[in-house]
Amino acid sequence: MEDRLKSALKEEILSFMEVIVLSVVDCRSYRRDLTDLDAFLAMDSPDIKGFTSDQILRLLEGFDIASTTRRAKLGRIRRFSEFLKTLGIKTTLPELPRTPSVFEPYIFTIEEMGQIFEAADDLLAIMPRSAVAAELPMLLRILYGCGLRTGEALALTWDDVDLEGGTLTIRKAKENKQRIVPMAEELTSILGYYRAAPCFAMEEHGFLFKKKDGTPRPQSSYDNAFNAILFSLGIKGGHTQSLTRGPCFHSIRHVFVLHSLLKADAEGRSFMETVPFLSTYLGHEGLMETDKYLKARYDLYRMAHKTIEQYTVDVFPEVSQPW
Repeated sequence: MEDRLKSALKEEILSFMEVIVLSVVDCRSYRRDLTDLDAFLAMDSPDIKGFTSDQILRLLEGFDIASTTRRAKLGRIRRFSEFLKTLGIKTTLPELPRTPSVFEPYIFTIEEMGQIFEAADDLLAIMPRSAVAAELPMLLRILYGCGLRTGEALALTWDDVDLEGGTLTIRKAKENKQRIVPMAEELTSILGYYRAAPCFAMEEHGFLFKKKDGTPRPQSSYDNAFNAILFSLGIKGGHTQSLTRGPCFHSIRHVFVLHSLLKADAEGRSFMETVPFLSTYLGHEGLMETDKYLKARYDLYRMAHKTIEQYTVDVFPEVSQPW
């Protein structure tokens, strides 16, 4: 990090990061945001120690990000600002207005999910030498059956899998928070077959989804295969980082929530009783983070729209076996 810093606040940033490393579990966000701040200040006011509200606003406007992410960035810069004030360095910061989320996820229909699973199961016949083609059906079933973030699934090792108890331990979650995720019996059984299959050459403590050298395979490898499936099915959009994100792996997490809501409604489970459980299961910071999943566009499921407002989850949608 030291080699990349160029602004007049270089030394202060390094000193602040020494404190952050000791006091914050996940310091990567601070490192990224302060590196961005340093690069901006090095261009905008290279000889001035400090910054103004106008500068921070212009810095934040340079990112195509959601309002909640922008506020989080400002919060980390605010903490650095407080550190600078203890050193006698003057700073001012803007107040960002609270704005409603405009994020609208793509929600796969039940028919589309069935087509995606079928296409993924057939992929190995088309690409017999592709490890990604062999692994993708299992990855999709874990994402759909447990509602995991893609990074959480790709970080799983066999030490995190309890096939007897039917649980996954998520150790590398958002904000480095750990949680235990129960699996449906069918998904647990499929995962057991996956581990035992000789073609995958699973190691006792290794990653579930890995390269030949045993290191975890990057998400980009699966993105390419998944987008190829979406293209072949005529499901347009692909992976994008905009606020109107099209169909992508993260869409499956939203599908998990929706299908869990539908299943819970069929079993008569109370909304007020089960939303907190769903929030915890998903690894959310609080109910406000879960709220965007409950307010997603359910126009493709018109029959369920009203009941979704009243009921939620028995968290296990059914998962079909690929073999």
